[in-house]
Amino acid sequence: TLEVAAVSEEQTSYYVTPPGVYREEMINNNQRIREDEQSLSLKVKGLAPGDSRGVYKNFQVDMRQYKNLEMFLHAESLPAPSSPISNGELSAFVRIGTDFTDNFYQVEIPLQVTNQTSSDPRVVWPEANDLLLPLDLLQKIKSTVIGNSTYNRQDLNFFNENLQPVSGNTTTTNGMRIGIKGNPSFGNIRIVMLGLKNTGDREIGGEVWFNELRLSDMKNQGGWAAVVNMDTNFADFASISATGRRSTVGFGSIEQGPNQRSREDVKQYDVVTNVNVGQLLPKKWGVKIPVSYSRGEELITPQYDPEFLDLELETLLDNTNNQARKDELKERAEDYTLRQSVSVIGLRKERTNQDRKAQPYDVENFSISGAYNQEDHRDFEIEEALDQNVNLGATYDYSFRPKKIEP
Repeated sequence: TLEVAAVSEEQTSYYVTPPGVYREEMINNNQRIREDEQSLSLKVKGLAPGDSRGVYKNFQVDMRQYKNLEMFLHAESLPAPSSPISNGELSAFVRIGTDFTDNFYQVEIPLQVTNQTSSDPRVVWPEANDLLLPLDLLQKIKSTVIGNSTYNRQDLNFFNENLQPVSGNTTTTNGMRIGIKGNPSFGNIRIVMLGLKNTGDREIGGEVWFNELRLSDMKNQGGWAAVVNMDTNFADFASISATGRRSTVGFGSIEQGPNQRSREDVKQYDVVTNVNVGQLLPKKWGVKIPVSYSRGEELITPQYDPEFLDLELETLLDNTNNQARKDELKERAEDYTLRQSVSVIGLRKERTNQDRKAQPYDVENFSISGAYNQEDHRDFEIEEALDQNVNLGATYDYSFRPKKIEP
C-alpha cells in the first residue's frame, strides 16, 4: 500500500527542516508570522522486490538553461511490528519526461536510513541521500544510447554516474542510477513522478520525505554579434556592396532573460555587384550592358539537435565515433541557404548618329532584359532543395512623328 501525506514542523513532532531551508515570514497586523514549511511524505507497506509506487504531477518546464536538478531526501523505517530496512534496500526515484511509459528519464537514489530522534538537519537529511543531478549527464547518457547500436532505445537502459551500464534491480549503496527510455527531452518536461522502489530481495516498508525539488545554477553565459557593411564604387563602371553578420549562442538584448536569448549560431553574408560591361566597348558603338550579380549564404547551427531537443549538438557529435555518421548528424542539424542571381537589365544600343532618321526597324528601338535566380537549401526536414527560375523580357519603343491636322 501507499500513503501520501504532508509533514512539517507544525504537523509532525519529530520533523526537522532541511539544511539551508528557512521558514518564510510574513507580517500581519504588526505581528510576524512564520509560514509552515512542508515535505511530501510517501509511506509504503509490503512493497515487493522490484516493485515501485509513486505520485505524479503534470506541468511544463524547460530545464535546458540550468545545470543541476537537486532535492533533499529522508528515509526511515516504519514502527514495529514492521521490519526495519537496511541502507540501499529502498530507493527513491524521480521520473521526468513527456509521458510515463515510453519517453522518460529515471533517476534512482539508494537511500540511507536515518535516526528519527536526531534534531541535526544533516543527520535527518544525510548528504548521501541528496539528489544532485548534473543535467549534462543526461545529455551524455542519451548520446551514448543513440550512438551505440547495442542499446535498444525502447528499453529502460540504466547507467551510473561514470556512464557505465548497470542493472536497475540490484541493491546498491554506491551512488545514483540514471535510466533512459525512448526519446525524452528535459527541454519539454510535461510530467514529474516521485516514488519509491524496492531494490532488495524481500518485502519491505518505509517512509521517505521529499523536499525542495529545484533547478540550480542557471546557464547565464552570453554571446556576441557583429555586423559588417562595405560599399565600393569604381566611377560609373562598377559598384560592390557587401554585408556580413555573425551571432553566437546566448546573444540577446539587455531586457531578455536567459531563456529568451538566441540558441543558434548564425553566419551570413550577402554580396551585390553591378558592372556596366558596355564601358569596355568603343564609345561610338553606344552599347549599354548593365550586368548585376548577387550571392548570399546563410548557415544556422542550432545549439540543440533538432531531433533530440535536449541534446546539445556538440555533445552528440563528441559521443559519435563513426566520422561519416558524425558528418551526417551535423549536416542534418544545420539550416543552410545559398542564393545566387545574375541579371542583365536594359541591354540596348543607343543612337550615336543623331542626323540619321529613326526607322521602326532600328535596333535602337529594342531593349532586352534577363535574370537567372537559383536557391539551394537544406535543413532538418528538407535534405536538398533546388529552386531555379529564368525571366526574359524585351521592350520595343518607337515614336512616330506626329501629323498635325488643322481646319
